[in-house]
Amino acid sequence: MNPLILFQTSLTALIKHKGRSFLTMLGIIVGIAAIIVTFSIGSGAEKRVTEQIMSMGDNAIFIIPGNVIERGGAVRPGDKLIKEKDLRAIAAQAPSVRSLSRGNESIQIMEYRLQSVSDRIHGVDALFLPLIAKKTLKWGVSFNDNDVFLKRQVVVLGEALTQKLFGKLNPVGLTMRIAKRPYTIIGVLAHVEVFFGTNDPNNYAYIPYSVAKKYFAKPEESKQDLGFIALSQYSDQTSDKSSRIIKRILRASRNVKDAQDDFTMFDQQSIATSATAAAGVIKLFGLIAASISLFVGGIGVMNIMLVSIKERTREIGVRLAIGATPGLIQLQFLIESIVLTFCGGLLGIACGVLMQKFLSSVTNLPGTISWQALGISCLITLFVGLFFGYYPARVGSLLNPVDALLDRK
Repeated sequence: MNPLILFQTSLTALIKHKGRSFLTMLGIIVGIAAIIVTFSIGSGAEKRVTEQIMSMGDNAIFIIPGNVIERGGAVRPGDKLIKEKDLRAIAAQAPSVRSLSRGNESIQIMEYRLQSVSDRIHGVDALFLPLIAKKTLKWGVSFNDNDVFLKRQVVVLGEALTQKLFGKLNPVGLTMRIAKRPYTIIGVLAHVEVFFGTNDPNNYAYIPYSVAKKYFAKPEESKQDLGFIALSQYSDQTSDKSSRIIKRILRASRNVKDAQDDFTMFDQQSIATSATAAAGVIKLFGLIAASISLFVGGIGVMNIMLVSIKERTREIGVRLAIGATPGLIQLQFLIESIVLTFCGGLLGIACGVLMQKFLSSVTNLPGTISWQALGISCLITLFVGLFFGYYPARVGSLLNPVDALLDRK
């Protein structure tokens, strides 16, 4: 029999029972939609995180005290602090390093007239904003080496922090207070897209390191203690090789003899790898959840195909009596099962795309449709149709023609 005729016969049988066919497809629709949405969320999150990582600065590395990655926690009071000598060792022994900056971080109250905000203040050297973090200025300028040397109380504000304190006003040249001390605003940074984490860099303020060290250093810190080191590398350097060299320099400078480092290095590649792994976990859990729905939907397909064979026993008997082979009977019902699941898959893809569009409109995730997910969805629907339709099709093909014509059980 012509496969096209088998397809038309299968489609006619499904259309004849529209309501039953649609209810049978619901499990497939939900499962496929879940795959589309999950892969889209994972891909969108990975894309947004990658964009934010790139906003850290090209080839940037941040070094903080304590092994926070292997330990799984934040910097602790007992951690051995980063020292000025560590920075000097990197500057002298790491040829791949282009720019270096000391760093200090604290949370302070920032005020302008009646407006008040509590957020992070970063004390950094003059090279940090333009060359390491690669920050773009919306208004004004950044501070320079002379400002750091003379301990001038100047500040560069993040875009969101500026809006909280000044609204739409350009504040460059105005004086605000940080921890009750006056600071002249010399610049405002351009907005940076943020996806992960609770800390928004658009709310940060940046002041000369020397000023931050003078006013905001912790009581236990000495003059040689640093909150962190930030550096950028030359673009032609291999990140892995350069990171290994810097790590060896730090271990020697800090006299680390244990297997574990007593510091943590964050670079773009390591964070990007973690982001990719996290997106993979999201996709994996989505696939597991979708698989459960597809399994339930597949059982529904098997059940409805068995019911269909029972209802069409005489039809099967007539076909066998006029010369149809058991193989053709089996193929007919397999095609019906595949058509049923494939139609459910197409509806699931449509629902998934619509749900993804809705989620991207109400969240800050980019609207990313994964072609990989679309391909996987189509293959899954075909597999479900074949796997769960095989047994009912086999049962129909093994019916005895006489018993089928008489509709005997």
